[in-house]
Amino acid sequence: MTDALGTRAVFAVLLPATNSMVEPDLASLRPPGVTHQTFRFPFPALPAEVELLAAMMAPTLELCRVCEPDRVVLGYSPEYMEQPAAVAARLRQLVAERTGVPVTMAFDAVPEALRCLGVERLGVVTPFPAAADERVRAWFTCQGFAVERMVGLASAQKGKVYTARISAAEIRESFLAVDGPDVQALVQVGTNLLCSPLVEQLEAELGKPVLAVNTATAWAALRQHGITDRLSGWGRLFSEH
Repeated sequence: MTDALGTRAVFAVLLPATNSMVEPDLASLRPPGVTHQTFRFPFPALPAEVELLAAMMAPTLELCRVCEPDRVVLGYSPEYMEQPAAVAARLRQLVAERTGVPVTMAFDAVPEALRCLGVERLGVVTPFPAAADERVRAWFTCQGFAVERMVGLASAQKGKVYTARISAAEIRESFLAVDGPDVQALVQVGTNLLCSPLVEQLEAELGKPVLAVNTATAWAALRQHGITDRLSGWGRLFSEH
């Protein structure tokens, strides 16, 4: 429930212990009267199947519930896994059962934001290896989008936290590589990859929408909660929608 600082909303943000990007990104995208309470779950390795992931998350969800949040924001997205829609449905069910409050998922936020932007043909940047990238491509296709080009920064797999160490310059070059006249928007997935602070400059340079997964997640959480503040400096999604 709301409190003396979170007069409009208190969001519990649920993250893997290895993720160091979502928390600062969401903090930068927080309007007055909204607070974020961050909770982390163990993430020793990429889970092979959804019940392992659910088991890792469940104890932390019990902690989330104690601060009586208005909403849970899941800053983790399983589009790289086998049958990602089924995985997301299971996680959505788990959060609802354990907390009893609405949930915003990065997995849902990206397609919601792309539809709001009115785009279909995408250039996509990920931190994943080739096999996972094909699952990401299939997920976008199932959502009604066409992935024209994709770059996977597979070097992110060097270690549990390596994704967060990929430089802004390398990510920028990846966006340039997936751009083209047939691409309507550029998209980044993988919540531990730097992107949100780069969006405004890339949009000005390339003349088209650029969507970062963490920006989309913050935007979706606020809009789903009835908070419609527009924020400048973070790209078209937040400044125009």
